[in-house]
Amino acid sequence: MLNILLLFLNFCKFGLLCFGGGYMLIPLLTAEFVGEGKLLTPERFGNLISISQLTPGPVGINTATFTGYISSGFPGSLAATLGLVFPTLLLAGAAMSFIIKFREHRVMKGILYGARLGAAALVFYAVLIFMELSLLTGPFDIGSIPAISPGALLITLSSFVLLKRFKWQTTWVILLSGVLGALLIPRIG
Repeated sequence: MLNILLLFLNFCKFGLLCFGGGYMLIPLLTAEFVGEGKLLTPERFGNLISISQLTPGPVGINTATFTGYISSGFPGSLAATLGLVFPTLLLAGAAMSFIIKFREHRVMKGILYGARLGAAALVFYAVLIFMELSLLTGPFDIGSIPAISPGALLITLSSFVLLKRFKWQTTWVILLSGVLGALLIPRIG
């Protein structure tokens, strides 16, 4: 029971800090649950993120649900999911009326601008985490850049071109990337 309460409270904290969507959750989850002696290994976390991309629904909700399930089964998935959305449900109504009322005020514009910059930093950090989990052959540290897996680079660049140039739907790109990963990575990764 204590574990389920802790899951709920952790994900409530994440829900309060997770401005901008589910990808903001990745650095928070990494710090709390990923690493030696923690709930998830980096590889298992990477798999969890991949699964949450393939399943319907927002990545943050899917990730919370899967993390909770890994920790404590169905009760854990319920606690983590409810914990993630509870602060939003509670604060969104109050915040939206306040933001709408004062949206043209200079201070409010500054707050929203600063929050977007913080969210952009979290997205960039999530990109670095994804790179370490899939594209690079080791951790990314300032001053030393690990080798890039050729197969992973091929899949990454192909996916980017399909999304940006040909405007493919993300679901198809992720599914195709999974197929390419199964075919290429064991051979040239």
